[in-house]
Amino acid sequence: MEIEEIANEMIRMQKDSVIQAGLRRSIDNFFRSINNVLKNYSMLIEIAEYIRSVREKVLGDLEYYIDKAIKSISATGAHVYFAKDSNSALEIIDRIIGDKKRVIVKAKSMVTEEIMLREHLIERGHEVYETDIGEFLIQISKGKPMHVIVPALHLSKEYIADLLRLYLGLTINNNASHEELVSHIRDFLKEKFLRADVGISGANAIAADTGSIFLVHNEGNINEIAALPPIYIVVAGVEKIVPTFRDAFLQVMVQSGYAGLYPPTYVNIITGISSTADIEYHRVYGVHGAKEIHVILYDGGRIRASKDPILMEQLRCIKCGRCQISCPIWGICGNIWGGRIYGGPMGVGWTAITEGVEISETISWFCLLCNACKELCPVKVNSAGISRMLRSRSIEKGKVPPKIRDMLENIYKYGNPFGLPRAKRSEWAGNSIPRFKRGMEVLYYVGDMGSFHPRAQLAAKSLAEILLLSNVSYGILGEEEYCSGSEAYEIGETGLFEEMAKRNIEIFRALDVKKIITLSPHSYNVMKNFYGDYGGKFDVKHYTQFLWHLIKDGRIKFDSEAPLNKTIAYHDPCFLGRWNGEYEAPRNILKSIPGVHFVELERGRENSLCCGGGSGNCYVGFGCGLLFESDSNPNRMRVKEAYNAGVEILAVACPSCLIMFDEAVKAEGLENDLAIMDISEVVKLSLQRAKYL
Repeated sequence: MEIEEIANEMIRMQKDSVIQAGLRRSIDNFFRSINNVLKNYSMLIEIAEYIRSVREKVLGDLEYYIDKAIKSISATGAHVYFAKDSNSALEIIDRIIGDKKRVIVKAKSMVTEEIMLREHLIERGHEVYETDIGEFLIQISKGKPMHVIVPALHLSKEYIADLLRLYLGLTINNNASHEELVSHIRDFLKEKFLRADVGISGANAIAADTGSIFLVHNEGNINEIAALPPIYIVVAGVEKIVPTFRDAFLQVMVQSGYAGLYPPTYVNIITGISSTADIEYHRVYGVHGAKEIHVILYDGGRIRASKDPILMEQLRCIKCGRCQISCPIWGICGNIWGGRIYGGPMGVGWTAITEGVEISETISWFCLLCNACKELCPVKVNSAGISRMLRSRSIEKGKVPPKIRDMLENIYKYGNPFGLPRAKRSEWAGNSIPRFKRGMEVLYYVGDMGSFHPRAQLAAKSLAEILLLSNVSYGILGEEEYCSGSEAYEIGETGLFEEMAKRNIEIFRALDVKKIITLSPHSYNVMKNFYGDYGGKFDVKHYTQFLWHLIKDGRIKFDSEAPLNKTIAYHDPCFLGRWNGEYEAPRNILKSIPGVHFVELERGRENSLCCGGGSGNCYVGFGCGLLFESDSNPNRMRVKEAYNAGVEILAVACPSCLIMFDEAVKAEGLENDLAIMDISEVVKLSLQRAKYL
């Protein structure tokens, strides 16, 4: 599928009011649930770190653990198989079930989605029912699972009432409660469990030492699937194998917790066929549980991926789905941003593994590189990094979205993404702002937005004037300044980034630059973390870190007799917060200003919602300039959050955020209710009342 086709599908979702309502409600509830779990059971965070090391150990020698698991499962009396691909998996299942038409009940399983098992079984004439409530709704709506744990979270209860009327022939009011809807589905499925010949599920973990299958769930359907039908089949990806029984138990606890469902209602541990020795201590197999258990360990590209330095990262994933909930792109379209099965941040890597790298390269272009996925992932899968590297591969093949291609060409030709002459780079500064000379204390690196965009220029000038008032020995490069390369880095154009970095390093060295402050967190990120790879070792600070230092040293003083008297919230920029761990300096600045009533937004710090401007989107438009402008876009969602929280000023510390939110306030008609200001502008506003000693 071409990128324009994917974009059109995403736009369709943006325009679907039912989908948007379902996503919005579910995301809000999901976030609160997970946050409450991790607050009340903080030990899960430590356990998650351990599970990460366990996953890495297994992936380092995956074939060994597959072999060990096969031997252990076989020793329990269960039948065990290895399936290389979907065809072999389906052939195994067909042999187990036989030619007779069967009633089959299924639990939710992403691997069975990969091999299209339900569709295959129905085509062969079997009667197949998904028994997870969400997956049942996906089945009857003939849709696509929208989340790895909660597949129908995008469907509103009103829409579900319509579905049940059509599929079950029930008389259901549109105002039916959630409880009533679940009750109708439960009653329908109850009879299917009793008639079932075969039960099928996936697995959340498999212990290589004991052959035990672990399943965590809350609905109770797996109890029926594993016990009532005479034949029970488990289909699980080989990455679910862990070394020990203890590891498996801990892994399902982490998955449950990071899905916001802790403690889980049920944890099934199945180690072979049910048995009894209650009559003369003679062991009899097949009592109240299934008489046959079949376990299929499925490869489907996983072994190959375990040897790929990029895709191996994705195999650490335990599929809790938290990355999806945190992603601003997934938040507007669900798993439509993804491959046939997997969507969202995890979907980029999983699609590359299960469907092919070329499909995933196309999907990767919509990633904002905000890093919320990695920050909130229990095992720290670098999903954004996977997207970036896949984009690099796409660039090497010449497959680049048109507006992104034009932006990269502008950086190469003009030294800035706008394609504007370098002579215009310092027009905002006039003659009042000093140019950097050898011997000055600080180089103020303004960056592209601050140099060329009218709104960002105001922030650039505010900071420049504060530095002058504070008697800082500093200067700007003016026309000699080049793009930092941050957009090229984020997009994955490594060659162009290297060229920009080396060019800047050469200029900095010629001027004997030692200390740099940046207006943009994007520039701060690459100069601090990646210029060193090319020999550029400088003392790099984001301007908020520098300003807080000046305030602490008494070089900036505020007049308590003229307080600002405003309610202010701060938005954490992705590349200052999640990428570089700086959360305190901006808050400390705002809290130090007399009269500021500082409030935290519900989504702050590592949970902060991205403005949507990363990966060049601030220059080319949302979604590589391909997506629809809607009120569900992250910049507009964010300003509405601030407005609903009673905020008068939403303070930012990034030119991209400043521009994105400024546009969002206008789009929402909130210009008279909510001001978007850079922290430098808030400080300057307060300095107009300052008394310098």
